Amino acid sequence: MQKNIMQLLSAMTIEQKVGQLFVLAFAGQDVEYARYLVRERHIGGFYLTDDNAATPQQAQQLTAALQHQASLNLCDAPLLLAVDQEGAWGILTRYLDLGPGNLALGQVDDTALTQAMYQMFAEQVGNLGYNCILGPCADVNANPDNPIIGQRSFGACPQLVSRHVVAACQGIQQAGLLACAKHFPGHGDTAKDSHQTLPVVDKSLAQLLQQDLLPFTAAAGVGVDLMMTSHICYPQLDPKLPATLSAPILTQLLTRQLGFDGLVISDSMNMWAMRKQFDPVDAVLLALEAGAHLIMLSEEHYENQTTDYKALQQLTLDGVIAAVRQGRLSESLLDQRLSKVLALRYLKLQHSRRHSSKPEHQALARDAAQRAVRVLRDDNKLLPLRQDAYFISLAQPSNRLKLVNSRGIGPNDPRAADTELLLALQQQPFVLEEVSFARLERFLQQPDQCFADKPIVAVWQDYPLPGENFDPQQRQRLQVLLQHYPANVLLLCLGPDYLPAAITPPANSCVCSYSSRWVAARALADVICKTPEKNLVVDISKNDG
Repeated sequence: MQKNIMQLLSAMTIEQKVGQLFVLAFAGQDVEYARYLVRERHIGGFYLTDDNAATPQQAQQLTAALQHQASLNLCDAPLLLAVDQEGAWGILTRYLDLGPGNLALGQVDDTALTQAMYQMFAEQVGNLGYNCILGPCADVNANPDNPIIGQRSFGACPQLVSRHVVAACQGIQQAGLLACAKHFPGHGDTAKDSHQTLPVVDKSLAQLLQQDLLPFTAAAGVGVDLMMTSHICYPQLDPKLPATLSAPILTQLLTRQLGFDGLVISDSMNMWAMRKQFDPVDAVLLALEAGAHLIMLSEEHYENQTTDYKALQQLTLDGVIAAVRQGRLSESLLDQRLSKVLALRYLKLQHSRRHSSKPEHQALARDAAQRAVRVLRDDNKLLPLRQDAYFISLAQPSNRLKLVNSRGIGPNDPRAADTELLLALQQQPFVLEEVSFARLERFLQQPDQCFADKPIVAVWQDYPLPGENFDPQQRQRLQVLLQHYPANVLLLCLGPDYLPAAITPPANSCVCSYSSRWVAARALADVICKTPEKNLVVDISKNDG
């Protein structure tokens, strides 16, 4: 294999070599442009979303067309066709089973369940022709104010996250797909989103080795195929450059010290953490020199409206080609990176597997969601809920439009969790009176006793969205309700448990699903209408993961 690759490299032009190191995205169902990228620009892979294929049938047609085009090239290695199928974020959510997501899986803490869930992800997307899952998320979610990781992480305990990252990688690999641990060396301890700005994590190497780096070390230990970089500055590791561009971080730390022997892929170089700080071509050159093997340009939905992404792709490719010709980037380094990329693609992507449809997949997703639900407090003795109540969703309805965006990145969930929760509770024998958002706003402006006569089911939900927040005003709305009805409010959290742990005055009755997926909403409804089992009741002040 190695000899054949070396022969192939000797026959390839610089243009062909450079193209093979890029993983690109394209808008909509512009298959002809994607074919052009493979045929003329020799692109080695794609980042694909619902924007490119909105149904399983479209996905199968797209992946078959792209792989056929690649087979006609001098370098006929199968394309890397990557998707964000990681639970909290996902593709084709109308058709595939995502379960409740990583945070809920971490709460259950059953590694066999996590492995089965990720094997399910890989089998389902593998049947569509995708061959790489850009997951699991190996970030330790140490900062409650983290706007972009949240439910994408298995939790705040490094050892717990490590266990589940290993299980997820093994599940993906068991189904024959490539796994990618991200975002090295960790995006969990930030309060900023690298889609919008360049975060800084000021930790020593010793601290990182005990905390953020543990899951990545564990992933390297089980042979994860890829590691994705983070666009984050770690000044104690590299005082000048962020991780994606840093040789001390990618080569000295990841490859040499942690022993990672797979491919290093950049997070999207179109994120503002890169675009606002570095010239596109300079950034690619720095990343390749630092230790990256693959450069990803996925056109983020929030910038695609103002950026000519096709021109940007061409400019970047041409700039890197020119840099090699001018000697700014050595061709020997190019060959070194590409030989490893092609070896993996020829070895692991040559033969795709097809898996039969399994009816137990839906049951697996439901079971995971059910097992994750926790009763955090019930000082108000409102559980089980068997009486008439008000139903108040704290999120402004217009925010639901953010869940399915024009570029297909993020949760992609057309079934808002609060809506699914309401529908499930309306099947119960008691009367649930839905309070409109307009009525809630009137109350917030001039509080009175209009909701004093029965319990208030207040629903808070959170979604990790790239480049934007879901609805940060929910907390203030909840505080007003708790100030006026401290004994009436049953808080239902469709997301993490950070809010009930921090809010003042406290929510004396609170149940958490650790997920904002619709399947978790259904599970939450089921739990609150039954007498809670002993193992469902937890003290979050002592919950260390």
